[in-house]
Amino acid sequence: MRLIDLAHADGLSLGSLQSFIFDFGIDINQVVDTNFQLQSGFIDFVNKHKDFLIKYCKDHGKPKTINDISKTIGVTPEAIIDFFQQNGLQNIDAEKFQTTVSSYLIHIYLGGNYDFIYEELDKIAHATPKTIVGYSDLFFYVADLLEPFITPNQLSQWGISKPSGMILYGPPGSGKVFWAKKIADLIGYEFVHLYQDYFSIKNNGNGKSQFNEFLAKKLKEPRTLLFIENFDEIMSVDKDRMSLQAINMINAVARHIQKNVHSEVVVVGSAEVISAVNEEITAPGRFDLHIPIFPPTEDERAELILHHMTDQLDDNSPLLHILKENKADNKDFWGGIAAQTKLFSNTMLIDFTQALKKRIYSLYRKNDRQEIVITEQLMMIAYTEARAKLTSHYLTQCAKFVMDAKQNVGTDFPHRFLEMEMEFDFYKVKKEPTRKIGFKSSTEDEDVQENKPEIDENTED
Repeated sequence: MRLIDLAHADGLSLGSLQSFIFDFGIDINQVVDTNFQLQSGFIDFVNKHKDFLIKYCKDHGKPKTINDISKTIGVTPEAIIDFFQQNGLQNIDAEKFQTTVSSYLIHIYLGGNYDFIYEELDKIAHATPKTIVGYSDLFFYVADLLEPFITPNQLSQWGISKPSGMILYGPPGSGKVFWAKKIADLIGYEFVHLYQDYFSIKNNGNGKSQFNEFLAKKLKEPRTLLFIENFDEIMSVDKDRMSLQAINMINAVARHIQKNVHSEVVVVGSAEVISAVNEEITAPGRFDLHIPIFPPTEDERAELILHHMTDQLDDNSPLLHILKENKADNKDFWGGIAAQTKLFSNTMLIDFTQALKKRIYSLYRKNDRQEIVITEQLMMIAYTEARAKLTSHYLTQCAKFVMDAKQNVGTDFPHRFLEMEMEFDFYKVKKEPTRKIGFKSSTEDEDVQENKPEIDENTED
């Protein structure tokens, strides 16, 4: 059974059910397997708590006043107004103000107790492999776009053909290669990574482009995903900067996409900024499927740090023992540092965990294997090392990405845009950082204010 089948069977909205999973931070691996089939434990959970899910679905996406939210979650209007003010919305008119943000998501930020959800779903976690950390909303968004690959009758029933060209776009280190591989895995295609130096060869000696010949060969082979990085460089809007190889490749790919709608080859490019890609390549019928790849949210950062700290460790690993002794083998331990690593990319989080693991190992050797305490100071040293990649240029690319993504998917990821914009405020030296509900109040943010990169606010160009 798939999620859409469960939603229809229980009279629920598919979109609302997907948002419920994201709002409550439910591990996507507890919900579906790699074939999009539901885990039996999640089906049991939905059937058991159908009344609550019906209430959530009625509230989701519906414009709500302060009083509407207050009645739904049993919190005073003053506390709800304070929530929005602390998240950057000032001068709220309580009588006229409306929002489509889930009342239950607001309740979570205000400390609402939904332990019954996590206690039951945690029982499923130990029995399911972890293939994706966080990003449940992006997973469902991508899955919807991949329906023509997953559902055989999409073309005959709805006239929707498989996309032949996609562009994944997001800031450096956000995980575009990971998602390209994940897409190939989800649709059962072979992943083939074409590196830039491949296109530096004009021909193979017989006057034919090497890429053209390679593409023609792949057209004869079933189920192949060709991945090309840096589309915004090799497919630049500035035609004078484009190489002859890039122009030839555009023509070859465009011909393939337009003439081979039934082929089992899909070409996926990656870019940091979608608006920098030549319009010829993003025109309708070519690379017109654009998928945003976001930096992780604060909650996802905590989950990713835990994942990178424990991934591939043996049961008898000294590091795993140290983590357990420090109660660092759960996501909550890493909440404080996750709040510090605002706008960190996935790559930066890997850098942080590698730096921290090396520090812990060094202490382990020097202290003759005595008890190791993972202190805040130890984490901040690793944080400082990882922050090296968080430059003004990186922040500017993040800002341009938000502008691009809002134009393309502004209504699909409202919570991500809200959090990214709040975290941008932290890097604007002129202002005090905006405290997000759910962050712990401390002086830690003030400490990090020093020597931090300043975002270039002039990102319109």
